[in-house]
Amino acid sequence: PILKEIHDRLSFLRDVGLEYLTLGRAAGSLSGGESQRIRLATQIGSRLVGVLYILDEPSIGLHQRDNERLLRTLKELRDLGNTVLVVEHDEDTIRAADYLIDLGPRAGRFGGEVVAQGPVAEVLSHPDSLTGRYLRGELRIPVPALRRPVDRKRSLTVVGAKANNLRNLTVEFPLGVFVAVTGVSGSGKSTLITDILYHSLARHFYRAKVVPGAHRAIEGLGHLDKVIDIDQSPIGRTPRSNPATYTGLFTPIRELFAQLPEAKMRGYGPGRFSFNVKGGRCESCEGDGLVKIEMHFLPDVWVECEACRGRRYNEETLAVRFHGQSIADVLDMSCGRAVTLFEHIPRIRSTLQLLCDVGLDYVKLGQPAPTLSGGEAQRVKLAAELARPDTGRTLYLLDEPTTGLHFEDLAKLLDVLNRLVDLGNTVVVIEHNLDVIKTADWVIDMGPEAGEEGGYVVVAGTPEDVVAHAARAGNSRGKENALLRSYTGEVLQPVLAAGPFSERKKHDFAATLVKRDGDLDIHEVGGEASMPWEIDGRRWHTKDRVGRTGNPCRWDGRILDEVVERIQDSGQFGETDWNSRSIVEIRPPKKSDGWFFHAITGEEWLLKMKFRTAKNTFRREELVARLDLKPLNDTPDLPLYGTEPRAKVTNLRGPWQEVELRVHAYNEIDRPEFWKFVDEAVAGFCKFTERARRNPEDLMPWKVLGRKWHTARKGFHNGRQPVWDVAVLERVFDLLEKTAPHVEFVWSNKQVVPVLVGDQKEPWAAVQTKKTDAVYLRLTGPKGRFTLGRITELGHEPEFDAQKPQYDVIHLKFRSAEDLARGDLAAFLQEHLATLNHTP
Repeated sequence: PILKEIHDRLSFLRDVGLEYLTLGRAAGSLSGGESQRIRLATQIGSRLVGVLYILDEPSIGLHQRDNERLLRTLKELRDLGNTVLVVEHDEDTIRAADYLIDLGPRAGRFGGEVVAQGPVAEVLSHPDSLTGRYLRGELRIPVPALRRPVDRKRSLTVVGAKANNLRNLTVEFPLGVFVAVTGVSGSGKSTLITDILYHSLARHFYRAKVVPGAHRAIEGLGHLDKVIDIDQSPIGRTPRSNPATYTGLFTPIRELFAQLPEAKMRGYGPGRFSFNVKGGRCESCEGDGLVKIEMHFLPDVWVECEACRGRRYNEETLAVRFHGQSIADVLDMSCGRAVTLFEHIPRIRSTLQLLCDVGLDYVKLGQPAPTLSGGEAQRVKLAAELARPDTGRTLYLLDEPTTGLHFEDLAKLLDVLNRLVDLGNTVVVIEHNLDVIKTADWVIDMGPEAGEEGGYVVVAGTPEDVVAHAARAGNSRGKENALLRSYTGEVLQPVLAAGPFSERKKHDFAATLVKRDGDLDIHEVGGEASMPWEIDGRRWHTKDRVGRTGNPCRWDGRILDEVVERIQDSGQFGETDWNSRSIVEIRPPKKSDGWFFHAITGEEWLLKMKFRTAKNTFRREELVARLDLKPLNDTPDLPLYGTEPRAKVTNLRGPWQEVELRVHAYNEIDRPEFWKFVDEAVAGFCKFTERARRNPEDLMPWKVLGRKWHTARKGFHNGRQPVWDVAVLERVFDLLEKTAPHVEFVWSNKQVVPVLVGDQKEPWAAVQTKKTDAVYLRLTGPKGRFTLGRITELGHEPEFDAQKPQYDVIHLKFRSAEDLARGDLAAFLQEHLATLNHTP
């Protein structure tokens, strides 16, 4: 009886496709599908009757060869007198069911209905069932008529792989194509891709502290610059993580809200709209929207915050609205609806569209990460990858990305994976889904069996090559030199033959960058509204002022009114500039002389005034005694504290001295000593500006010396000397002049030399000449013409910035002649300039 029981239970494990597992395998190392099938085998052995069994995608991780055995097991449970309820997307399982319930018609708020139910034939004939249309063949994922060519000179090769059951394999992965790794469960796919390939590349690129599986070497690493494993792990462990934060969408959304007139008037910056920092968030729940109640001896319970009702923000922050939607409304909005709301904001729209393109139009922007399924989390990661600046030299690894996907979602996933390949990257997927395998450019089929009988590469080539190998192996079976059997090729043959065949359309990335009618940069939002300080600046700053936190200012407005009047009575200055939200400025008629007076009006309790005058006009101790502004600790009417004097005197670099005063009450300045100070500050400023007009090189030598100033070894921060030779800078200027003889060099800036081409708004090039570590060259050009991979050989530590909505910026650094010689800078400058001349 004991041997029979052991034999029966082992048979049950074999029947659900787990014959390759060892009995001592650690439970934590099992996949979700393997764990579920072990529980299923246990239930079969119990021989219970009248039980309702619920299984969620039992075919996960199962090769098509083993599907029939799994279905026999499920039918056996049914025949014992039980009910088996299966949530599944696998076509074989759907067709084997006695009764179907098809939910839809779409996902999220567009779903939640029973579209069709009944026997398989009835659902197949239902006109509104999307599942039925795929099963009937009306909708199908096409086989590409022409696959991407494989360049054998550009490949990544794993040499001598012998971890677990691998048989000292040498496996070649062609780069720049879509690669599928196939084979029965337990054949060694995850060992090869995850344990060896990913762990080795993670150690190489990121110095990860992981130990790769046994192998001799990996060749061809020079063709790549990074590896990314896009798995189905959560995008975050806390409710604060969500699709908006993970993809980087939340930053431009907060910037947009900060640009709205109501936010500007209240003085709100982007940080006000973050639920992670104090200011705009609800402090009762600290921005979570939920409050944790600790239960003794029981798990903690999370309940909705009573103060904000789950909206995360305080009422003042929620009062700022974009097209009637508050920041909380936006986070509670699906990606599909958000695309419509932000349709004229390209920087936000593009990422939202990517989320929709991967089939997540139903997911809310602020949906907490722990509530996303594994498939949803994986597709959020894919969208985030597509939204990042691309190098064209990335290896993406995915383990069964089709888990939990309907046929329609699978089509969207394949479109996104092919976009990554169209950019020049390489995508490697471990997959059993035949719709994925048939669309791959290259297939590496492992096997032929699982465990000890696997660990070989059965065949590598196009899907057609795999099918051809399966046919040859079938003909050679039983012969002395029989070929290894390809189960993948056998099940793939009818799928390939059924088609349909169509040309794979390459994604038009340039089309997504085309500006539409009505498109706005984030910083242009709200620009058409006139703000109070633009309508009547004096009234705003002296009477109606609002602090940076949104609270009314409590310092006396007469202070600013009368100080401005006193300065203007001198007759030495131009009109007062009141047209800024929190700064009032007074400068002389000649703007190049700089400013004399700044009033910072955005603080709630104190008006901060800054006077710029000639160096050594005032001495700190004497001025503090003359003005007699008491420390904050001695002002009981103010909820502020401090022992420092409220008058500061600082001698700046160059010829200037700055005096800063912080004042609250009018009676603090309405004294002869204060007005005398103002008059002396005015006199000191005017005395110096007069001298500067006579000897301009004393004040701004770069305006007089031009190129000589920029190539001189002075003017560096804190008097330091640069580590680079002046010949490096001269060579950069010479290259720019030879590349574009008719450009205009602007030598009149202190640290940067802009290079202007034609009527371009942005300088084509800008050379930073006063950095001590290197000569910095910035090149600005149209979107999408270059990738980081194109510039990696230029200079020292090149950087690529694609964050600007209208143009891309390339940052190059040169420390020596060797840096200049690296990568043919002259040819690249010619190529880059040509993109400006051919910009549509």
